[in-house]
Amino acid sequence: MTNPWIQKRYLTMQDVDTDHTDDVQRCLDALAAQGVEAEMPISVVQEYYEVLRLETFTVTVLKKACRWEVVRAEPGDTTLACYGAAVDLGSTTVVMRLVDFASGSVLAEDTVRNGQRAYGDEILSRIFYTKDNPEHRKEIQAVTVETLNTLVDSVCAQAGILPEQICTMVISGNTTMIHFLLGLDTFCLFHTPFRPVVKHPGLVWGRELGLSVAGPVYCFPSTANYLGGDIISGLLATGLTQREETSLFLDIGTNGEMVLGNREYLIGGAGAAGPALEGDISKSGMRARPGAVDSVTIADNQLTITTIAGEKPKGICGSGIVDLLAQMLLAGWMNRQGVLQPEKSQRIRFLDEQWAVVYADETESADGQPLYFTQEDIRQFTETKAAAHTMVAVLLNTAGLGLENIDRIYLAGAFGRHLNLESAITIGLYPDAPREKFRNVGNSSLEGACDLLCGRISPEEADRVAREIYYLEFAMQETFVEEMRAASFYPHTNLENYPTVAAKLPQ
Repeated sequence: MTNPWIQKRYLTMQDVDTDHTDDVQRCLDALAAQGVEAEMPISVVQEYYEVLRLETFTVTVLKKACRWEVVRAEPGDTTLACYGAAVDLGSTTVVMRLVDFASGSVLAEDTVRNGQRAYGDEILSRIFYTKDNPEHRKEIQAVTVETLNTLVDSVCAQAGILPEQICTMVISGNTTMIHFLLGLDTFCLFHTPFRPVVKHPGLVWGRELGLSVAGPVYCFPSTANYLGGDIISGLLATGLTQREETSLFLDIGTNGEMVLGNREYLIGGAGAAGPALEGDISKSGMRARPGAVDSVTIADNQLTITTIAGEKPKGICGSGIVDLLAQMLLAGWMNRQGVLQPEKSQRIRFLDEQWAVVYADETESADGQPLYFTQEDIRQFTETKAAAHTMVAVLLNTAGLGLENIDRIYLAGAFGRHLNLESAITIGLYPDAPREKFRNVGNSSLEGACDLLCGRISPEEADRVAREIYYLEFAMQETFVEEMRAASFYPHTNLENYPTVAAKLPQ
């Protein structure tokens, strides 16, 4: 266990009749004797002055830069009851991990749906709901806190502890999510000049937000409106900012967020990739739930699918879509322009006044209705994959680097974890780099929050990284439109950029 940024110290007071030292000073002197130079705000004195007069008690101290600050006092020895919560505050789901500071072990982890989704699945719907309406902002803030408190209750129940025993919380989330949590205006993130209310919120108190964790809550800083604390947290979790080698960090979902660099420089940017990877572009698309088609293969011109939990297919999720397009391209069912080829398979039918590929027919689907992916669905997905590819290309062009100069490529987020790497490269969503360069880092946002919670990284380091990233406005780059056009082919107009895919394409 490394040195956490919040600790509990058990103190024993020597009560001498002739000693005129005040209660606060004798507490600070006892801490100094343990090597902890601290100060105590008057608000803590006001709340805990009776505890400070006891012969023995435990104080909770929080590290701020080079000094410590007393934030809580409890009777007796409670040093073994010291816990912290790390949170990935996502727009769709929220994940919390409970850590025991005494042992360094993870006691519990849980995931719930973000309560904000009652106000719209898309972040933009929530932003417009709160626009120019302080009461609606309070509603969104309240459901965000309720979501977090639900998770606190859950992880505490799993671990057999009380919520008040959690000393602190670290929250990683994108810029909009943190603004919602703090009850701030979010419309400023959507319109010019796209300036957040605050990029470095730092410490807030849980009790002030309405959280059942009363102590200090740290929110990761952001670099810009669309490059938030979840990316800063992920970068720190990978160690990218400490290495000499040049790395590319990719988190591609509804938005594409990416950072290129090493310990010497960092260039980042973000942009809308679209809802395709969540399955939302298709009539029969769905999120990754039981019954969702999550993988597709075509062998000997026969299509085979698998579903989550092995249930009968109900729709197709992002990983299934990526597989479907890659397999159709390699089987010749779809050409490089993304146009279906009806003569290649009986599964390609004319439905809804357009050509579509039926990945589960009436006898295979859960509801007895055919499930299919249309030509229009393909067109929309093409925009998503082209946007993702273009952002990477523009980032590399700006840095004056080629793919051969990249030593590692980190794939973060839910989609990076679940997508088939070969399929994603086949359709041009990811660059055609040597496979050993790719590292799947999963929920790096949560890992970074846990690292900061446990003292493996510091708030000062998070603030430094957020400030040092040079933020690139992708759409303002001269080559953006040209790159988008080139990336609208499968896998790309220039097959020299995708040699391993070109070798597999039908002749």
